[in-house]
Amino acid sequence: MLLWSWDRTEDLSFLSGDAGVALVMASVELVGSEFRLRPRRATLIAPASTPILPVVHVDALPRWEPALTALQETRLVQTIVETARHAKARAVQIDFEALPSQRSFYLRVLHRVRQELPDTYLSMTALASWCMGDRWTHDAPVDETVAMAFRIGAAAEEYRQIISRLAQWQEPRCTSTGVATDEPVLKLPVHQRLYVFSPRPWTSARWKETRAAYISTINN
Repeated sequence: MLLWSWDRTEDLSFLSGDAGVALVMASVELVGSEFRLRPRRATLIAPASTPILPVVHVDALPRWEPALTALQETRLVQTIVETARHAKARAVQIDFEALPSQRSFYLRVLHRVRQELPDTYLSMTALASWCMGDRWTHDAPVDETVAMAFRIGAAAEEYRQIISRLAQWQEPRCTSTGVATDEPVLKLPVHQRLYVFSPRPWTSARWKETRAAYISTINN
């Protein structure tokens, strides 16, 4: 089980050896033709033995009219590669809720990152819909796709009912699942790893409650 840690101060000194942290190390905004990079500034406190998965979070909101230029593509590739290398990690996760018009850009980025990091474990997050009917990530050159079974939108309850009936995600590349502490506990499809998002700073009590609710679902 991995805890997502956004760019905020977190004291995770209570973690035990069976938990890791997916740590947002860099946040990128694609605004027009601009590339805005914000490295992590917040402090993380965790046991020295805690596995850390560096994460690059990308936003390209429609109101920003992202141009998705060749330079933006190159800089995003560089940011992901440098984040993995700087963290001395053999893994990196990319978190980008790409719109349909942004998918070809995203796939190009992923292919270039794979070329630069052939031996690195690549993880990408995915909207729940990408792991069901809209399976456009099938050919993405990644080792893990994490289906985010939360923040689903207006049809959240309908999606939750559908997800709870799935034995496995319809897209076989979706091997892991993400949930949130402030949403109902779900019966989840089979998954290898579970990622957990908390909108508030983690506490020992919240971690214990979440772990108890979901630990039996891992490798279910």
